[in-house]
Amino acid sequence: MAEIALEQRLLVLESIEAIRGLRCRYHELVNEDEGRRLHELFAPDARIAYGGRPEVHGREAIRDFFAAFPVQWARQFVHNHVVQTDGRTGRGYAYLDGRPVKDGKSWYVVGRFDDEYVRLDGAWFFQRVVLTVHYMVEPGQGWDEHLPRKASP
Repeated sequence: MAEIALEQRLLVLESIEAIRGLRCRYHELVNEDEGRRLHELFAPDARIAYGGRPEVHGREAIRDFFAAFPVQWARQFVHNHVVQTDGRTGRGYAYLDGRPVKDGKSWYVVGRFDDEYVRLDGAWFFQRVVLTVHYMVEPGQGWDEHLPRKASP
């Protein structure tokens, strides 16, 4: 009985590391100007919803989305990647600290990725990714009024 529990715990720990690697690979592709390959990290029936844009369904539609999305003009860094999994599926979130260029201007963007993951044939993929942008401001512009805050009791 203890061996089964140990095997399950090992599966969960290995899965968490693989999922964190998946999230890191996403940002590596963005930062190394390989954004056109991001669709490879998604399950065939995956869904994405980015910053209030309509949700996109399926790997091919996700490929088209990233082909039109200006990730080639961004550098992204993630923090605090939290993952929960049973070894077959999972959920997680990570905070985004991004440096895109839009309309010839540099910006700061802060947000959060909320993910669902699935293991297919031994490899981990994104099943669903939702990007919530907390704020996007030009350097030198304050962002204090954009911070999401909970109401005081």
